[in-house]
Amino acid sequence: MENIGMLKRRLARERAARREAERLLEVKALALYEANQQLQHLNENLEQQIRAKLEEQRTNELHHRQLIESVQDLIFKVSPSGQFTFVSSAAEKMLGYSEAECIGMRATDLVQPSHRQTMIEYYTSMIANRRESSYDEFPITTKDGRTIWIGQSVRLVAEAGQVVEMVAVARDITDRKLAEVVLKTTQVRLSTLITSLQSGVLVVDERGRILLINQLFCDIFSLDVQPDQLTGQDSGTLSEASMRAVENPEDFLVQTRFLLSQQQTSVGEVINLKNGRILERDYIPLFLNEQYLGHLWQYTDVTEKHTAREQIRRSEEKYRGIMNNMELGLLEVNNEQIIVRVYERCCQMLGYREDELLGQHLSDLLVPKEFREVIDRQQQQRLRGVGGSYELQLLKKDGSRIWVLVSGVPIYDEESQLVGSMAIYYDLTERKLLETELANAKQVAEDARQAEKQFLANMSHEIRTPLNAIIGMSHLLFDTQPTLQQREYIDILKTSADFLHGLISNLLDMTKIEAGRVEVNPRPFDLAGLLRSTQKVFEMKLQDRPIQFHIMLDARISGNFMGDEVMLNQILTNLVGNAEKFTEVGSIQLTVRIRHEDANNTWVEFAVADTGIGIPAEKIGLVFQKFKQVNPQGHKHKGTGLGLAITKELVDLLGGTITVESRAGHGSTFTFVLPFPKLIAPLNVNLIDTAPPVSDKPEVGHVLVVEDNLMNQKYIGSLLSKWQVRYTLASDGRQAVMEARRQRFDLILMDIQMPVMNGYEATVAIRNTHNPNQHAPIVALTASAMLDHKNVALEAGMTDFLTKPFDPGQLMLLLRQYPHSEPGEQNGLQLDRNRLTELYGDDRMAAAEMFNTFLTSIVPDLLQLPGLCRQQNWPELMRQAHKLKPTLGMVGLTRLENTMHRLEKASRHAADPDLVNVYCQEVVTTLQEAIPLIEDEVQLLNET
Repeated sequence: MENIGMLKRRLARERAARREAERLLEVKALALYEANQQLQHLNENLEQQIRAKLEEQRTNELHHRQLIESVQDLIFKVSPSGQFTFVSSAAEKMLGYSEAECIGMRATDLVQPSHRQTMIEYYTSMIANRRESSYDEFPITTKDGRTIWIGQSVRLVAEAGQVVEMVAVARDITDRKLAEVVLKTTQVRLSTLITSLQSGVLVVDERGRILLINQLFCDIFSLDVQPDQLTGQDSGTLSEASMRAVENPEDFLVQTRFLLSQQQTSVGEVINLKNGRILERDYIPLFLNEQYLGHLWQYTDVTEKHTAREQIRRSEEKYRGIMNNMELGLLEVNNEQIIVRVYERCCQMLGYREDELLGQHLSDLLVPKEFREVIDRQQQQRLRGVGGSYELQLLKKDGSRIWVLVSGVPIYDEESQLVGSMAIYYDLTERKLLETELANAKQVAEDARQAEKQFLANMSHEIRTPLNAIIGMSHLLFDTQPTLQQREYIDILKTSADFLHGLISNLLDMTKIEAGRVEVNPRPFDLAGLLRSTQKVFEMKLQDRPIQFHIMLDARISGNFMGDEVMLNQILTNLVGNAEKFTEVGSIQLTVRIRHEDANNTWVEFAVADTGIGIPAEKIGLVFQKFKQVNPQGHKHKGTGLGLAITKELVDLLGGTITVESRAGHGSTFTFVLPFPKLIAPLNVNLIDTAPPVSDKPEVGHVLVVEDNLMNQKYIGSLLSKWQVRYTLASDGRQAVMEARRQRFDLILMDIQMPVMNGYEATVAIRNTHNPNQHAPIVALTASAMLDHKNVALEAGMTDFLTKPFDPGQLMLLLRQYPHSEPGEQNGLQLDRNRLTELYGDDRMAAAEMFNTFLTSIVPDLLQLPGLCRQQNWPELMRQAHKLKPTLGMVGLTRLENTMHRLEKASRHAADPDLVNVYCQEVVTTLQEAIPLIEDEVQLLNET
């Protein structure tokens, strides 16, 4: 029971405890419910706050990114391992890499290899030392290979004591770096330059403070102070110290103040110091954008330069040639021709070593015997202090020879004493070989030209000689009162001969022109008279044809014109003859007018217009070409096609132009314009009398005709007999010389090409032997029209020319030029009136002055020529002959001028001393005969 009671009491306690526990549980449950409600409410508030925070964070990040992207600097993040975790958009512009390309790339990969290790150590040190921020500069390579400099500021980002990343801001500093390099280089150069200058330098700012001074400046002016101690001080203190050192302190101070006031550059001012040194001072003001920033003084010690200047000048002259041209051999000898110095190039040229040449005699070792006289003459010039250039051969060590051009100059020592000479050798061997080859080629060409000339001369002679007889005989036949039928036959004969003569003349004229052997001989002539003569000739030729010939002449064309009358006549004859040939009916008109005048010339235009068949348009360009026929096929007039070509060549020779206008069936107009030099004065009729006597009979006395052609003998003999002129006939040159020894003649007509002895040889024999005709006029009857042959005739001693074929009128004019003279009447010596008129016109005073000068100054020099002949001083004789020759023409002694020309040529080589003496004697003899003529002319000139 007790146990039950105990059980009941336990049960009652358990029930009470359970009820208490249930009550507590209920209280706890209620509290838990309330806490759960509060937690649920709290969670809802927390979610709202988180969402708000996230939204705010996203907004901030957007603003932050926009800010980063708006900055031009590069912003990036790097992990502790060195990889990019973030880069701003500026990376692409600065580096060339996109943001995506940069992420994951190692930052040091962009750094140039030379700085890469330094950059790694930089990042490692920053992390190890926990430096929150730092700045560094380094070069990197962009994507396109450029190198740029980067300046970056780096900050560490750490969490829980660990570095999680590095944030950097980088900027392109390339321009600054380059500027720094240039500035640093300039500074280094300037500093180095100033410190190393062999001049004292002082730089002062605009306020007079010393910016820079070097040690040499202090040394020059004996300043007992270091340069850096003077920097920043007033420069005025240096002026006082400088004045104590200079020789003329007051002048130095005045000039210094003047330069400072002018602020203009001054260089090379000489300053003398009291200690005997010589300075050159330069003052250089410094400006920037026209703002004065100070100035620079530079003092250079030139004492040694002054004393050495003369020595340097001589040294420069001595070695300039060898320095400028290493192909020159240089050699020096003393006054005894002993080699004292030789250079490498000269040794190579001669094949010797230097030691083999030194101490040797130049001529004995190197100069061939035939050239030692040249060396001796040059040595005499060097001893007189005269340099010179010459050519000679030198002997090489192997015995061969080389040609060299030598330039030799004397050498003086410091006391201006001649101590030797220097020779510069230029190897001419190759050039000499080439000259030899060229000479051989020239000789071949000359032989060919001579063959051509001989062929033309032979052709001219062989054709013109019988042609001369044919034409001459046709003239004589007209005087025999032929019947009408005979006159018709003679006309046909004469026309055919004239046509053949024209063909030959055209061919020879073109040959002469192309060979450059046509001379322009301007003389005063009556242009209007020439035109009237042309008109009369062609009016007579056209008198039986229905063609009118007119001349339209400018009223201003009067008096005399200076020009080549013969060439102009040939041009007009060719053009009018061409118009006449191709005009069947109508007219030919020659219009002449003055185109314009300038200071020196009168330009005259000639136009020949016809109404003939004209020229087709497609053939206009051919009219002036050789051997081109532009007339229609089958036209009755034929020719060589040379007439118009020769005309154009002659117009060109006279300095003019020629053109043609034509239309088939409507005629042609040939127009040419020529310059005529203005005459200084009109012709003086008192100084010249060229008109032949108004007589049908020439006044010549006795004529020697030297001609081998039988027909020409009969032609000339018939004319002379008709004119009652006494003549003697010789059929070759030897007979002519024999006749010249037997009797005196007033005139000798000498054919050129003859058997036994030609005309040249016969003339030389007559001129150079004692005979009555030694000074008689000899006229060449030449069938050759070549200028070269005329020159040869002059050289031989002939006086004039008459070219075959010639008509009776031409022979008559020639005979009238050489009237009969008695023995002792100067052997026909006359003054050349045409030449005098050309020279003086009507200026008697000028003519008288020239004649007086000739008598007083020239004649004594001419009389010295035989003495030079006796001394055999050929170079001086040639020089005197060349100098005196023109003066003879100035007084009208043309024949004597020709003799002087032969004397000059003969003395040039003196191959025949006897011939030179003959010419000398002839000059003196003729001069003595001419002096009375000159004196009479002076008296006449002085009378008015």
